[in-house]
Amino acid sequence: MSPHSGPPTDGNPARKPADIVLTDTKDTTCAVITFPEAGDQRAGAPPTVMIDCGSSLGTQETAEKMRATVRRALAGRKRIDHVFLTHPDSSHCNALLPVTQGLEIGQVSCGGDLRQYAGLQGGTELHRWLVGNNARTFPPSFRGLGAPVVSFAGMRLYVLAANSTGHTGSSDADANGCVLLLVHGSLRVAFLGDVPGSVAAGLQAEAFPAGAEDEHMGHPLSSQGQMLVLGHPSADGVYGWPWGPEGNHRYTLVREHTPSASEGGPATGHSSAAVLLSGPSAETASAAEAEEKDRFTFTSVDSRTAGPQPSPPPVLSG
Repeated sequence: MSPHSGPPTDGNPARKPADIVLTDTKDTTCAVITFPEAGDQRAGAPPTVMIDCGSSLGTQETAEKMRATVRRALAGRKRIDHVFLTHPDSSHCNALLPVTQGLEIGQVSCGGDLRQYAGLQGGTELHRWLVGNNARTFPPSFRGLGAPVVSFAGMRLYVLAANSTGHTGSSDADANGCVLLLVHGSLRVAFLGDVPGSVAAGLQAEAFPAGAEDEHMGHPLSSQGQMLVLGHPSADGVYGWPWGPEGNHRYTLVREHTPSASEGGPATGHSSAAVLLSGPSAETASAAEAEEKDRFTFTSVDSRTAGPQPSPPPVLSG
């Protein structure tokens, strides 16, 4: 996978923060990222990224409002340069077609096997769309920290892992989901999708094998700096890293949604959480680093009201 094409801007100071708009509430799963504008105006428009686009309520309930939210996030742009579907789960991709209708689509990347998307409710049309847009999948046990899939104005997006079961067509679609990591300096945002806590903990164990003398300060999974983790913790790992307090970092539960029981029926909705991990470097940042604020700006939008949530994720600053 190659980075976003365009004039070299990586390392140049950004003129404004990256905007991350989330519709990742208890009912919807979608994130739209607009990379920061480069200091060099000749670099052109910053790339746009969409991660997942679905709803546990079904598309009829939410597609129109999600579509409006995505259009506002794109701020007049008519193209999404990169679309990532973390895994074949209706609540993560069933609104993709109506929400992106009329937009130009760049590279599409999917966790799991493309044929698994065809087996979802309404998946025949989705599979046809994926094939028509030359969607690509990842090799078994994929690890992509060596090269970003998008790089612009000093900000990088990595596919940290995908197909962690070692078999792309595994029935454990959650474990095979792709994990994305957005990095700008010491600030990071991890998009875990539905991967179980055991997969997340395994990634950290790969980064820092048992017996290692010192944690590599510059590694994106280190406890240094700040990392906002967004995802849907499963029961097997809800108390472990990164969903529970442990290790050499401060842990703050920013947001938590749990399925709500309906009267006379089963619980509905899609559980989600956001946690902020802050390491020692967040406390000892230099004065110069402290002045460089607001590298990531978050807006959390409720798919039902298309309005900001009362408690949006925090703004990360370096």
